[in-house]
Amino acid sequence: MLFLVNDLIVELNPESMVHPLDGERFSNLSLDYIAHLGKEMFAADPMAHRHSPERAKRLAYLIHLKAPRTNAVSFSLNPSGGLDGVDVEYKSLNEMMLGVLYQQQVTGELDTQKIEMAVWNKAA
Repeated sequence: MLFLVNDLIVELNPESMVHPLDGERFSNLSLDYIAHLGKEMFAADPMAHRHSPERAKRLAYLIHLKAPRTNAVSFSLNPSGGLDGVDVEYKSLNEMMLGVLYQQQVTGELDTQKIEMAVWNKAA
């Protein structure tokens, strides 16, 4: 399965990913808490998805477990700074569209501006 984190499409294979927490502990985590973890990650490094793609994958996996229809998340910085300065937006994208974007990423044709315009409806 494909999942978009900001402008990077990662491949998730839920069957092969180690469940991060036992069932009871994971069920106590809310999507808001997982978003908070993502905000911490991106507040510390706005390019965390590029510098640490495995961390981005784990974050995407957690989001997928809590919101199975979600396959895209954007953590974007705003002027207020800190954790309050990271906005989070979720989307459920058409799998075919995500596949086309992934093929463009693989061939080097995909850039941030294309993602911003096609997915997040904003200019890069």
